[in-house]
Amino acid sequence: MIKRSSGVLMHISSLPGPFATGTLGREAKEFAELISKMGFSYWQILPINHLTEENSPYTNHSLFAINPNFIDLLDLESRGLLTSDDIGEVRVQSRQKAPDLSSMTKKRLIMLRKAFSRIGPADLAEIKAFSERNAHWLDAYALFTVLKGNFGDVLWNEWPVIGLRLHKSDAVARAFEEYENDILFWKFVQCTAYRQWFEFRGYVNGLGIGIVGDIPIYASFDSSDVWANDHLFQLNTKHIPKRVGGVPPDYFNKNGQLWGNPLYDWDEMKKEKYGWWLSRIENALEIYDVVRIDHARGLYAYWAVPYANKTAKKGEWLKGPGMDLIRRIKSRLPEASLIIEDLGSLDRAVKRFFTSTGYPGMRVMQFGFGPDGGVNHLVKNYPVECVAYTGTHDNNTIIGWYEDVDEETRLSSFKELGLSATQDSPPSDMEICRAWIESLFKSNAMLAIVPIQDFLHEGSQSRMNVPGTASPSNWTYRVKSESLASLDADWLAGVNSKYGRAQPGVKK
Repeated sequence: MIKRSSGVLMHISSLPGPFATGTLGREAKEFAELISKMGFSYWQILPINHLTEENSPYTNHSLFAINPNFIDLLDLESRGLLTSDDIGEVRVQSRQKAPDLSSMTKKRLIMLRKAFSRIGPADLAEIKAFSERNAHWLDAYALFTVLKGNFGDVLWNEWPVIGLRLHKSDAVARAFEEYENDILFWKFVQCTAYRQWFEFRGYVNGLGIGIVGDIPIYASFDSSDVWANDHLFQLNTKHIPKRVGGVPPDYFNKNGQLWGNPLYDWDEMKKEKYGWWLSRIENALEIYDVVRIDHARGLYAYWAVPYANKTAKKGEWLKGPGMDLIRRIKSRLPEASLIIEDLGSLDRAVKRFFTSTGYPGMRVMQFGFGPDGGVNHLVKNYPVECVAYTGTHDNNTIIGWYEDVDEETRLSSFKELGLSATQDSPPSDMEICRAWIESLFKSNAMLAIVPIQDFLHEGSQSRMNVPGTASPSNWTYRVKSESLASLDADWLAGVNSKYGRAQPGVKK
């Protein structure tokens, strides 16, 4: 059970460092050390899966595989698999503000192939043991990734070899023989990523920090998950989704959010006792200390949009597995520490479902203000059994939010937070953010989490994501080392201690 505590929300990709994206290297451990000294008990991240070309953590080629871009190449150098000259080819100079992630990903894969070419007997033994433990997802992922590259990166339902497109056992067996070495390479990549992840997690846990991980509710169509388990998804005879996932018009987008993910065939899932879903929850709980299920509303009823639709405005709510799946999870994983994202369009039946799960839901401060504000999101109304945020990865920053809202909402929020303001003397960005943080930390919520941008008083230019858009700045936020160095560690340690959220032994 989560005790009264606090945490920081920042994805691995947002860490500073010498590469095009953050990694599991030295900077990750230093960040954990920093927040531990301030009294925080949790570090929340976004999904760490192998991404599709969209670069969103919520679109992926596998819900089990770890993003190869997070691999610490310096660790491979220390193992003698890479040289400093090799690594120099993928370093990004600080003057480059927005490196080409696609190009850098290709260069990184070249480095990983170099490392693979230098592995020895001990490495092979490690890969073999890892492969045996993870065969239920790794075999399909490794072959899928090889075939996708060989077939020009087209969608799997467009592959020219029918037997492979349909995942026929005889064609798959022949492909495993034909592409044995390429498959072994991708197993090496995942073995390396998992080894580094568990070393990183062990270090972080040793500092008293738990990792809150995030799992998308849906698999991406162009993934090994759907390719190898197509009977578990709502696809037609041509393996095209009948309907796709999304949400109707909401706070974020008047046209709704059209995600495009294929929907589950829950009847087929039930026939197999939800084995695939249980395996991904089990895998997530091995990787993280606490698991947040994204858009968990879809487990009760999900928004189904006809495949050809251009927006999510027109769709229908269809029944999900509800408590049937939850009971299976509780039976197999009774000690599971889960967080349910209970945001979005909620009627009484959905609210009853969330209550029945027994898992804590979420509250978001930004949703409590303004003419459309929800009373459940006002800090004074937070129950103990919830995880509360100033904002999530989908929200604007606090300062960015103030830039967007009307004057009435701005002033009413000042009043609610005890901020005095006049036209001649408005509160500073730091005063505003500290007022929000203190208000959140003194709430009843068992866990209070703040995005790193709000600790740094950053504006909308630092926003992680704008839902329902294809903005090139989505998912590209990187925190600067000098920004982290500017954090007021004493104030943060003090506010954690003041409101009973500090790690034991951390007092100011």
